[in-house]
Amino acid sequence: MRVADIAPACAEVAAQVSHVKINHDEIPAYARFIVGKYSVTTELEAEHHYVSTDREKTAAYILALNSVNFGSGYFMIAKEAGIELEYDVIARGLKKAFEQDNFVTPQDWTRVTAKDLSELLSISLDRHPHLDELLHNFASHLRATGEKIVSEYGGKVLNLLSACGHSAAALAETVGAWPHFRDVHHYKGRDVPILKRAQILGADMNLALGDLRDVDRLTCFADNMVPHVLRCDGILEYTTDEAIHDGSEKEIELRASAIHVVECMRKALGGGITSVNIDHMLWHRGYDPDIYERKPHRTRSVWY
Repeated sequence: MRVADIAPACAEVAAQVSHVKINHDEIPAYARFIVGKYSVTTELEAEHHYVSTDREKTAAYILALNSVNFGSGYFMIAKEAGIELEYDVIARGLKKAFEQDNFVTPQDWTRVTAKDLSELLSISLDRHPHLDELLHNFASHLRATGEKIVSEYGGKVLNLLSACGHSAAALAETVGAWPHFRDVHHYKGRDVPILKRAQILGADMNLALGDLRDVDRLTCFADNMVPHVLRCDGILEYTTDEAIHDGSEKEIELRASAIHVVECMRKALGGGITSVNIDHMLWHRGYDPDIYERKPHRTRSVWY
């Protein structure tokens, strides 16, 4: 599945949605508002992420992080159980492990267990069935990534980047074909690629290492945050008063519509801005108090 297929496929979904309304006329002004309020992200936040002069170790951190960069649909369950669990908690937990030389190589990842990750993230096993499920998924995905790098790239993440020609899009396509990254969904008789984690891997790797090309070919990283922000700001309209199941028609429409809107925003702004830039801006907007206090849709998923 090619990165170039994502935006057209999502535009097709957006043209026939049943559960979402897109207020297209509002998009140009909204795009100008967003870029006027938020700056372009040019590096990973050092407070939460591991970045060092050791390029292999930095690249390994980014790949490990995006192998387990999912679970937002479980975060409210954790909160109700009195457990702090957000993206930043996962990123900082892995950062601490890398600083202590724990789980730092793909060979290490092939042996990781749910118990290892429960200790890393300070989440006790048997605290809640869904959180146990999440920890086991984290371990399974990280093991699968380690096995791929060991078996196909000589145990080195930099070999993966070289094989992809240091292209963010090629990296997303390569990793997006791995079963545990293959975020592609069936909608009304056809496959719709979204590849959230595979694409953000390419963007994050560029932020960390600084030398990946064609990041401008990536779309936004459709999760639950981007459609939530667009809904709060009146660009998307949909209800969130019921469970939205992973892979359901409504969930695919929400994520595809978010990608389509961001592509429309990028076109409205002309050159000099990428969909990745806009995604980062919308992510930061999602943490503004007036947006953050309103609940996004919750779907237990390994794709975001």
